Amino acid sequence: MTRWMSKSLLAVGILLAGCDGRRENAGEQADANAGVVSGEDTLASGPAETAGEAQDRAAESANAAIEANADAAEVRADAIRSTADREADALEERAKKVRRDAEQKADAAEDRADAIRGK
Repeated sequence: MTRWMSKSLLAVGILLAGCDGRRENAGEQADANAGVVSGEDTLASGPAETAGEAQDRAAESANAAIEANADAAEVRADAIRSTADREADALEERAKKVRRDAEQKADAAEDRADAIRGK
């Protein structure tokens, strides 16, 4: 996943933070069904809703940690690729030098062969 996508997901998560989570909604309904609060639309929170809200926050934190770890892994992958590219470039330059040196030596050997033949 690209960094842009990660940041987009984070922004969506922040926007949704103001909304009740799945567990909080279930707790709110359970509190209303149990008669702990006067209804689902009340501003009062019962114990199940409060627990659900805490579970939602914990799940969001866990997801944020997963995303952070994934982002860190992508950064490490990019660093590995960059290092490999630099090493490959250096090897290619070394190979060019080896070929140039070999060509010069071969030319000199051919010149000696021509000299021996009297050309």
